[in-house]
Amino acid sequence: MQTLLEEVNTPNHYRTHESGLEAIEITRYLIGDLSNAWKYAMRYEDKNTPKKDVLKLCWYLTDFKNNFIDENNECTANIDVPVFVKERMLKVIDTEPVVEIRNAFNQIYTTVSAGGLLFPKAYDKTISDLKVYAETLK
Repeated sequence: MQTLLEEVNTPNHYRTHESGLEAIEITRYLIGDLSNAWKYAMRYEDKNTPKKDVLKLCWYLTDFKNNFIDENNECTANIDVPVFVKERMLKVIDTEPVVEIRNAFNQIYTTVSAGGLLFPKAYDKTISDLKVYAETLK
């Protein structure tokens, strides 16, 4: 059993992802919507509300597209993520067993690596597939 201080600083459920990483090791370097989407993708099974959390993941991905991608498919936000963070992202992607969640991680990684460039058809398909996956959850 963890002490209160341990529960606050390093809760056991924050390291449940197969990668062994905590979401914050990546999310502190991402911008708002992408940070929140990544966090929900890593921890959707940890709070006993997986369906709701996958739908929140979809909401954040959609919100990013609606608010930060212009008519030329260019990002209006500054996305500059250090190489070591991208390496952590790849570790999460490589160890994620659920294909729909892995695809969401891939979309975020691709968007970050391309300086915010988004590939609309693939991005929208990922969101659609996540919604279908969410319906299989409780």
